[in-house]
Amino acid sequence: MTQHEDRKVYTRRDLMAAYGMALSPLEDWYRNRRWTGHPEALGHAGRELIWDAAEWDHWYQERNNTTHLISRTGLQERHGLARSTLERLWALRDDNGHPEPVKTLERVMYWNQDDWDAWYVEYKRNTQRRDLDIDRSGSPDDLLTLAQVARVLGVPPASIAHYPTRMPRSWPEPAKEEALPSGRPRRYYRRADIWNYADNRTAAGPHRTKHPSRKPRSGGPG
Repeated sequence: MTQHEDRKVYTRRDLMAAYGMALSPLEDWYRNRRWTGHPEALGHAGRELIWDAAEWDHWYQERNNTTHLISRTGLQERHGLARSTLERLWALRDDNGHPEPVKTLERVMYWNQDDWDAWYVEYKRNTQRRDLDIDRSGSPDDLLTLAQVARVLGVPPASIAHYPTRMPRSWPEPAKEEALPSGRPRRYYRRADIWNYADNRTAAGPHRTKHPSRKPRSGGPG
């Protein structure tokens, strides 16, 4: 550890020796300190940046503290969900209200466990709705976003967020698609097609059908 004006400080070489770290993450954390919360440097010792040792140790301890937080691996164990399901729920967060992670450590996202559990209880309650209260107003040729489709069907947007990729029976193909800045597609559906879906939906709920883009497996047992 380095001394600077009667206080203990770290250089990056000190941190690499004390914590067994590589140089690259140390540089990344400081370069992205606006998001990582990394402490500001006190100045230089020779040509090396230095940080207050007590402040850095506290930041690093808090950064790695995952008390009351849960990762996808933990969610798999806690809720019995497949990783692909959790990834799909996260990918559809704009529609289903999935919580944002509290922190990301080494590319692993962590959520507040209580917040995630509460969201998932509400998500399941919404997606288990079966009765539809259809809005029959508007032109049959209107193009609707998925959120507008939810209003036509009288259901929460979260309850149909996965329909474009896990299509229930009679679910229509989109009449139009456009790419969002994020790269995810925004789909538009004809109002008449949504009415037709509602009319053909059984009382038992939306039965799944094979997505047209999925190719059947070959070479396996019949």
